Amino acid sequence: MRKRLIWISVSGGVFITLLALALRALGIYRPVPYLTYPGSYLMQAGVDRILGYVPWGLGDNLISELLVFFALNVAGYAFVIFLLLRIFYPDRSIDLPPITGKR
Repeated sequence: MRKRLIWISVSGGVFITLLALALRALGIYRPVPYLTYPGSYLMQAGVDRILGYVPWGLGDNLISELLVFFALNVAGYAFVIFLLLRIFYPDRSIDLPPITGKR
């Protein structure tokens, strides 16, 4: 059940991020405020700082910046979707682990 929820969360994160990028490319900024200039600038500034620590200059090109930006958006959305799915679809399997760790 948990693997399925993780896959649903990640695919939902990819879908939402791609939808937001498509809406922004079409000039629709209202539903995607994190992709407008201030949100994009703040996140990109944080990503630039992190990419500065990548060895051998791998973080100094546009492709790696865009990939990390995309991955962070997907991870953020996937985390939120996973938490919501865990709340509304809890794991109700019969084989629950013991609370104390002893069998």
